Amino acid sequence: MRRWRELVKTSFLSVVLVSLVCTSLQAEPKPNVIIVLTDDQGYADLSCHGNPVLKTPAIDQLARESLSFENFHVAPVCTPTRGELMTGLDALHNKASMVPAGRNLMRRDIPTMPEIFQANGYATGLFGKWHLGDTYPHRPMDRGFEQSVWHKGWGLASEIEFDNDYYYTRYYVNDQSTEFSDRYCANLWFDSAFEWMAKQQASGKPFFAYVALNTPHGPLYPQEKDYALYQGASKNEAANKFFGMIHNVDENMARLEEWLNQHQAKENTIVVFMNDNGGTNGVPIYNAGMRGRKGDAYDGGHRAICLMRWPQGGWGPPRSIQSAAHITDLLPTFIDLLDLTVKPETAFDGISLRKPIVELTELKDRCFVVQFGGRERPEKYLHACVVCDNWRLVGKEELYDIVADPGQTNNVAHDFPEVLARLQKFYDQWWAGVEPTIDVIEPVVIGSAQEPSVVATSNNWLEVDVDNRNRVSQAAGPAEGGVIHLENLTDGEFKIEIARWPFYTDLKLTDPPPATTIGGTPWETKGKTLPVWGGVFQVDDRHPVVVEAGRDAQVIETTTHLTQGRHTFQGWFRDARGHELAGAYYVRMTRIPQ
Repeated sequence: MRRWRELVKTSFLSVVLVSLVCTSLQAEPKPNVIIVLTDDQGYADLSCHGNPVLKTPAIDQLARESLSFENFHVAPVCTPTRGELMTGLDALHNKASMVPAGRNLMRRDIPTMPEIFQANGYATGLFGKWHLGDTYPHRPMDRGFEQSVWHKGWGLASEIEFDNDYYYTRYYVNDQSTEFSDRYCANLWFDSAFEWMAKQQASGKPFFAYVALNTPHGPLYPQEKDYALYQGASKNEAANKFFGMIHNVDENMARLEEWLNQHQAKENTIVVFMNDNGGTNGVPIYNAGMRGRKGDAYDGGHRAICLMRWPQGGWGPPRSIQSAAHITDLLPTFIDLLDLTVKPETAFDGISLRKPIVELTELKDRCFVVQFGGRERPEKYLHACVVCDNWRLVGKEELYDIVADPGQTNNVAHDFPEVLARLQKFYDQWWAGVEPTIDVIEPVVIGSAQEPSVVATSNNWLEVDVDNRNRVSQAAGPAEGGVIHLENLTDGEFKIEIARWPFYTDLKLTDPPPATTIGGTPWETKGKTLPVWGGVFQVDDRHPVVVEAGRDAQVIETTTHLTQGRHTFQGWFRDARGHELAGAYYVRMTRIPQ
C-alpha cells in the first residue's frame, strides 16, 4: 500500500510537472519579426563583405551575430524582388514581374506575408517603400498591413511622387496624404517603425515590421553630414554620395539595435537585413569579384545580402550558410519555423530553409530560376538565370561554375554538356508553367467604394517604359502614350480627366516642370513644355473622343459610361494643328454618383 501511494504521488507530480512545462511552452511569446530591405545597395556594399572604402560597423556587428546566407538571390530589379518576398512566388508567377510598363501588380488571389502574419495574431506594419501598387486593392493596407507609413511608386523621384524630396518628405499614413516631414526620408521610416513597434510591445502583441527603405537608390541625395565622411574618398563622386547614403542606413541599423535593447526585445525578435537587387553606384569601386550589376542575369545582378538573427531561436552559432537560397524561401521559412497556419491550398515556389537554419545541414541539388520581365515584356531566357548549387545557367547557352570561377569569365558549357542539358531542362519546365499567363495583365481597379477616384499614370502604360519624373518632364514615350488595362467594379458613369502633370500640383498643361522639389532641392534635369490644344480619349475600341482644353487649363475631361468588367483606356495630347504630342501621363477616373 505504501509503495502504491508513493507511485501515485510520483505519477501525480509527473503529471503536474508535464502540465507546467506544457503551459510554459504554450505561454512562450511568439517572436517579433523585423525585415529591413534596402534599395539599390549591393552585396558588395558592406565593409564586412570586403568593401575597401565603405564602413558599416552596425551592419557588420549584426552579421557577426547572424546567419549569413552567402549564396542568396533576389530579382535583378526591385519590384519583382518585393513581390517575391511578399508572396513566396516567382515574379512571373505572382505577376509583379517588372518595374514599369503595366506589369507591376501582384495577383489578388494569393495571400501575402502580412496577411499570413495577421491571420496568426501578429500586428503588421509597413514603413517606407511598397512599390506593389498605389491604388485599391493593391495598396499595402489592402494587402495585410494594419499600419502603413509609405510613399508611392518606386521612389521619391518616380512619376507618381514627381516633386517629392529626400530631405522633407511627403508621405502617406494608410490612405491619407500628409504634409511633408521635417527629417530625412530613411530616418522618417525608422522613426515611424520605432513608434509603432513600441505600441505593440507595450500591448504584448507580437509584430511583423517591414522597414523598406527607398535609399540608397538615386537620385543621390545624402545628408550633408553623411556625405562629408566620404567626400573625396574615391575618384567616383557618385559612389561617394552613395556611400554617404549607406552610412545613414548603418546609423539607423544602430538605432534599431538600441531600440531592441531598450525594449528588452532583442532576444525574441527575428531581424532580417537584406537588399533588393544587384549593385549600382558602388560597383565601380568594389563588386566582391562578381560579374554584372543591377538588371543583369550574372551573379552581380541578383546575389544579395541576407542576414538573419534570432538569439532565442535555437539556431546554433552565428555562421555562413552556403546553400543556394532565394527570396521566395523567406515566407515558407517563417511559416515553418514559427508554426504559422495557412490555408491548405496555399502553395509557394520557395521552400523552407529549416535544414540549414535549424538542422545545420546544407541543402543539396537546390535549383531555382531568377528572372524578371525586363522593361517591357517577359521573354523566354531573357534576363534569366538558373541557380543550381554552384552552377549558373545564364540565358540559354552560358554555363558557369561559381566555385571555380566566381567572376563568371569562363563559359564551360562545352565542358559539361550534361549539366547544361539538365539546367536547360529545369528552365524549360519552369517556363512552361509561367508562359500561358504571360499576357494576363493585373489591371488597375476602378469603381470601388474604397477608392471612388483612382489615379493611373504612365507607369501603368502596357509595355511602355515611362516611370520617373525626368521622363515625364521630357515628354518621353510614344506620341499617343500607352494602353492602361482596367477593371471596373461598378457599372455606371465615369468622369475621366487627363493631365500633363500630377493632379496635386498647380501646373497648367502648357507649363514647364518646377525648378525644385517640394523641399527646394534643385531638379536634376530640365523639362520640356508642350503646346497642348486638346486631349484624345480612347476607351476600348470605341471611336476616340477629342476634347479641346480650356484657356490655362490644368486638366482636360470627359464623361463616359463603363460597364462592369474589363476595359482599356488610352489618352494623349494634341496641338492646334492636330499633331499628337505625348501621352496623358496622369489619368483620374471618378465614378459619378447616381
